Amino acid sequence: MEHEIDATLVENIVKQYDNYTFSVSSLQLCFAQVDTIKLFHIENGLQIASKKFKEIEKIHLLEFIESDEKLLIIGSLKKGEDLESDNDQESDKNQEKGDNKVLLKFIIWDLYDTGKYELMKLDDFSFTKTNREDIYPRLARASGNILYINDHGNVSSVLANAKKLKPKDVENEEKKISHTACRGNSSGTEPWILNFSPIRLQCLYCNKKETKLETLQLIVGRSTVQIWRQISDDKKNKNELPNKGEPFLEYIWSNNIPVNQERNQTKLRIENEFDGLLEMDDFQLKVYWYERKDDEENTKKEIYAKMNEYDIKKENDEIDKIEKGLKDINNSEKIKRCEKVIRRQDVIEKFHIVKHACKALLHIKKRYKNNKNNYKYEEMINYVEHIVWRFAKHEPENFRLLDVRYNLMKNLILGDCDRLVKFILFGYGETAEKKIDYRHIPSNKSWPGKNFIKGDDLFFDKKDDKLKVKHIYNNHYLNVMATQCRTMWNTLVAGYENLKRLLPDNPKYKFMPENNMELAIYHCRGRELKDAIIVAYLLEYYSRNPTNCVGWLCTVSKAIPLLFKYNYDDFARKLFIRCFADQGILGDPSVQDSDEIIPKEYLESYNNDTKFRAFAPEVKLKSDKPKWYDNGIWSQFRYYKNEFKYYKNEFKKSRNFEKSPIVLQMVPFPCFTANRISESRYSIFFIKVFVFLIIPRWYRISHDEKFKLSPFSMMILHENNDDIYDNPAIEAVIDFRWHKAKYFMYSLFLRFLIFATCFILISWAYLTRGNIINGYFLLVLIIIFYYLAIYQILTEIFQLIYRRPKKYFFDLLTIFDIISIILSFSVMSIMNNDFQLSNGFESVKETDPSLVVGISFSIFLIWIKFILFLRLKSDIGIYIYYVVIIFEAIIPFFWFMLAVIIAFAHTMFILLRDPKNTNIKIKESTYSGIATNLLTNEILDIKFKSDFDPTSKNNPFSAFFTSIEAAYFWIAGNWVQREQFDFWAVDFFALIASIFLVTILQNILIAFMNGVYSTAGTKGKQRLLRYQANHIVDYEALYQLYFSKPKPEPKHIYYFSQSKNFEGWDNKIKGEQCVIYEDHDFEVTSTSVIFKEKDYDEHSHLKYDEYDNNIKLVIEELLFIGNKLNVDIDNLIEIFKGDNSIEKIDKIDVKAKKKCLKVKVEKLHDILEELKKKDL
Repeated sequence: MEHEIDATLVENIVKQYDNYTFSVSSLQLCFAQVDTIKLFHIENGLQIASKKFKEIEKIHLLEFIESDEKLLIIGSLKKGEDLESDNDQESDKNQEKGDNKVLLKFIIWDLYDTGKYELMKLDDFSFTKTNREDIYPRLARASGNILYINDHGNVSSVLANAKKLKPKDVENEEKKISHTACRGNSSGTEPWILNFSPIRLQCLYCNKKETKLETLQLIVGRSTVQIWRQISDDKKNKNELPNKGEPFLEYIWSNNIPVNQERNQTKLRIENEFDGLLEMDDFQLKVYWYERKDDEENTKKEIYAKMNEYDIKKENDEIDKIEKGLKDINNSEKIKRCEKVIRRQDVIEKFHIVKHACKALLHIKKRYKNNKNNYKYEEMINYVEHIVWRFAKHEPENFRLLDVRYNLMKNLILGDCDRLVKFILFGYGETAEKKIDYRHIPSNKSWPGKNFIKGDDLFFDKKDDKLKVKHIYNNHYLNVMATQCRTMWNTLVAGYENLKRLLPDNPKYKFMPENNMELAIYHCRGRELKDAIIVAYLLEYYSRNPTNCVGWLCTVSKAIPLLFKYNYDDFARKLFIRCFADQGILGDPSVQDSDEIIPKEYLESYNNDTKFRAFAPEVKLKSDKPKWYDNGIWSQFRYYKNEFKYYKNEFKKSRNFEKSPIVLQMVPFPCFTANRISESRYSIFFIKVFVFLIIPRWYRISHDEKFKLSPFSMMILHENNDDIYDNPAIEAVIDFRWHKAKYFMYSLFLRFLIFATCFILISWAYLTRGNIINGYFLLVLIIIFYYLAIYQILTEIFQLIYRRPKKYFFDLLTIFDIISIILSFSVMSIMNNDFQLSNGFESVKETDPSLVVGISFSIFLIWIKFILFLRLKSDIGIYIYYVVIIFEAIIPFFWFMLAVIIAFAHTMFILLRDPKNTNIKIKESTYSGIATNLLTNEILDIKFKSDFDPTSKNNPFSAFFTSIEAAYFWIAGNWVQREQFDFWAVDFFALIASIFLVTILQNILIAFMNGVYSTAGTKGKQRLLRYQANHIVDYEALYQLYFSKPKPEPKHIYYFSQSKNFEGWDNKIKGEQCVIYEDHDFEVTSTSVIFKEKDYDEHSHLKYDEYDNNIKLVIEELLFIGNKLNVDIDNLIEIFKGDNSIEKIDKIDVKAKKKCLKVKVEKLHDILEELKKKDL
């Protein structure tokens, strides 16, 4: 069964209540109990919003309307209430008469436009209190609408007949801005434009009282519309005025035109002229501009051809003709007209202001240039960020609603608003200990009908600056030349496009981010860790409570491969530690019994030798109907199986066998092993068998379609560090996926064993030239050998095509496989020249020595490959990697040792190359003895004298390469130069070599190998896991054969092990657990100092009732910080109490303590300032 950790998911949320009403849209689930409504995200089960309607006694029906952006609520009134005040007397009379008729209340909650709700009523729809259940048969949902049946049996729409009422809630009343009108001066600018003036300045509001003047000014720029407020007073100093008397931004809207299309001809234009006396209540501004059409031809030209000056001039001429009425916009093939109407609600409604402000941040970032006006950029960004910050601070739930609908976080990420993102994610809480208001939730799905990536979102920072129109050629000759060049260029582009369809770099294979986490990593690619801090912010935010609600990591799961691809391994390592070290309530036995999750067969087979086991929980209901195979034989088999388990358990009990306590854990990444590869299966059983036995497996995706692999597989492809395998959860994923891949590898191993056996038997028959094997049987072995050789060669060819030559030949073991197959194939072909069906190899009279060498090398390579196949068995494979790790570690030492040996060899080569010419004395060895002549029984005295020729091969130092060989064997004690030469220099160099090579280097090598072996245990396990992981990735890309319907990849993977194993790992990484962005966030000033209330906020029309809502929070935060300071001071006192040693003090991270205390003091100062302002 699924774990209760998924209780926040949609299917389990509704089970928490007995009486509920809910409605489901494409992305959301709305859930109501009594008078409270909660909105959840279907994908991850996270709560989007919660609202209590005090006017309603009970909610009866919910329905999403108007493209899921509004919610229709039908509920009954509370006792003694009515919808309209003028009906109170009539309601009282009805109650006096005992009339139990009650009207329903209809509410439309505008979720994503204003966050407010409207009250409505239906005059002819009511029900009695004694028969309330009649309401449900009289209401019905119908495609975003609700139908009802009145007392007369007529059917009509609720939305069409509902009567709007004025809400009683003060918070929902419209706030009007009082004003008079007058002309004003502009202070707003577009700092990315150096030589452009606003096309229109308009004063929307002017109020002058004595010397105080307050104005509200509208600016229509080239690509933005801005509204600025300014308050001035001739009698006051600048420091006494809001914002020091300077204008401050109230509203900004941008048209988000692509950067390479923005110029004077595509500027904003006002549709209808309006006079200066503009009333705010009637405010409506319609602007339009021109853009390039998004058709396929223009898109290709923009991406590949890089629009030149001639094309831009042609577009400008076309725009001028359209403006002068000489051409109809509908007849244009390249230009389209875009329009925007800015109404009063866009300027005064917080939802609209914040939505447009976030888009404006991205608009400004796209136009950022490194020039002298940078300070103006910063000023503009600060104003816009301040607008967003105030809304996120005071209305976090509404900000979350806006983010779900319009994906505000995407604009902030692409706009590099690191400070603002940090506040939205963590608020003023600088550590992971403090609870925060959730203002953002992750999602992989965009709003229906909306694309996640638009226009130049990913490529605005790579714009071609050469697109600036410096001048237009008027010379006829140059125009002709330009036309000819353009024609040639378009021809080249067309050929390039045809070639692109054949090349692997086809745009359809290029990666496109699908969520904010992927977008942040992709946007920050190539940056240093400190410059990609926004990635760390998001990872920290998502990973705080991964198992309390696994939906938080739905985007991180897909984005993990990008962390390794773009070398953000440090973030990934901290993420794994954070997610897997703290499993929340999962391991708490009081919350969930592990026996309810772990399959029964796993629990029965578990013992003290079981160190690790991964599994997927059963989430599918089992049918109680008998299966087709559930016959007598199968029943008998199950009976004996159960009997065996029973006696096995009894045997364990008789030995007083006690199972070690186990710990249950979960991989917190949803769908981490699910791929996007489409399955194409053969339906005929015999074809499946034929393909399984005869045909080598081919890859079902190409090299450029690796993005279809699961996130786990893509992570393995990009990782370059074994440390990620030193984690129980990654080991759990590998253990879970290895079972399928292992059986496929066993099939390859079996084929290799048959291949090797055939070669050994045939080569033995050739070498012995006997008739130990029948000729016909040899023929069968030869046929099988060639088939298996071709099978293996085809397998290698498939790998070469899939992995590409560069990566394929870079693998040393792959080259080893190719050599072993080709060498064996070649040797076999040479031997078969002498094969005869009648007698096999009996006709061979003389064996070719070179062929014998070839056979010996082939046998050697086959055995090496056999040993490498033993890695399929983990117990053996880990020792193979011990050898590999030790060998890799001592290779540098071997190179050093080889250099020393070559130095001594070269020295001895110079000294003993020709000892006769150098008059070096050669030792004459004489041996004497007694011999008896067997024929005459005569005893003879015999003397032998060695015949050593220093110029022949008897002298190993006569050639350079044999000198190296002789010097190497000094290590084994073979000192041939001392036995044959009598010269003091030879003895001197032999003494130096014995001291350095034998005494020093050999002992260093032994000690070094001991040190390497002590760490080879952990490294060997990691290498083995990497070996398994690589084969898992390879198997996932292969064509799959299923003889029965396969189980889908689980959403979550669970694993259990002995508690002592997890305790050891927890102790190992205890010092590494930290906030992910802690080591890379070098911003000295905290968010509480950056984002503060400004003195002009109280004059803005964006009002927040912060006094009543925040006083309690301010006091609680003050107490929290004070308690934390007390705890830190107490800890420092305990550390230094009775211990004056410097070593003790050095162990304390004083810098980190200082930074932490500084942040808390700053927060304390800000809270005190806030309390001072409120006169507490």
